[in-house]
Amino acid sequence: MKILGYGIYQDHALGGDVLLAKGLTANGCKVEPYDFKKYAKSLGAKAADALLLEQSAKADLVLIGKGERLSPAVLKQVAAKVPVALWYGDIRPQVPDYLQQLLPHVNYFFMTSAGETLRQYHKLGVRTASAYMINPFDPDLVLQKSHLKKDLDVVFTGTGYRFAGDERQQIISYLTQRGDVTFFGGADKFTGNKLSPWQKLRKELSRLDPRRKVRGEAYFDVIRRAKIGIGINAVHHVPRYTSDRLTHYTGFGSFILTHNFTGLRELFAADEVVAYDNVEQLAELINYYLQNEQEREQIARRAQQRVLQDYNCTNVTGLLLDIIKTGRSDRFEWVDIVD
Repeated sequence: MKILGYGIYQDHALGGDVLLAKGLTANGCKVEPYDFKKYAKSLGAKAADALLLEQSAKADLVLIGKGERLSPAVLKQVAAKVPVALWYGDIRPQVPDYLQQLLPHVNYFFMTSAGETLRQYHKLGVRTASAYMINPFDPDLVLQKSHLKKDLDVVFTGTGYRFAGDERQQIISYLTQRGDVTFFGGADKFTGNKLSPWQKLRKELSRLDPRRKVRGEAYFDVIRRAKIGIGINAVHHVPRYTSDRLTHYTGFGSFILTHNFTGLRELFAADEVVAYDNVEQLAELINYYLQNEQEREQIARRAQQRVLQDYNCTNVTGLLLDIIKTGRSDRFEWVDIVD
């Protein structure tokens, strides 16, 4: 199968488009990357759209990563000639406007949310099938820099969201009061729903902070150095929705304490990922696992084995291909398909 991958390929080795392209190639597909940012910058928007139409006509499938900058009119022309799949690894309180416009032209829709949320998106006009997918991981990254010392006690990586739920705001507020937590990404500064003029100024000035946008190898190294990583989603009621930091930390073999979101135990067992329900439990668990290194690392190794064996990019993209080719898949017990 020849696939045209519409996305961003100048990101990093754990970027979604990069992972899916690698997994599709491992599954025998020929992937032709279409980096929309690069083409729009070098050719201009109209010429980039024309190139997309030309290249998509030669493919068996067009796979779109998010697609927030894709014109619905252009996608309609693409979909008239070739099947289209779109993946979405994010969540917002309301369905983004651009997705509402794109989904009626999409044959297959994959998202990192299951249950009623998945069905809500499917009803917007997906032509054939929608399905849940977990954020994949690349096992080839594991052996790199395995010598790094775990010298960061507790780490939180993530940005600030205005729409973050009360749980996230409470947890991050607690973490900022501890003296052993290192933040990367700015989530410790901007979690409120509304920003004062002073907060807005601080937000702009914070862009100069090198820790605000730790990416690529620097991001991987932060995870490798963490004794404990903290997981807290922007929302918790969506079945199986989780930040990709869950598979990032577990994939690199670092211990993570994650908020007990809906569907967690369908993805990981209790002896693979430890969960907390509130600030009090989190405080107890952080203190306990900082003092019990052997137990902590045993749990981390079990979670890593799960990710490398099951949630690798080859197996996750195999799930997508199963659904595209046959409408079903038996790769995971938690498979959720709407048609």
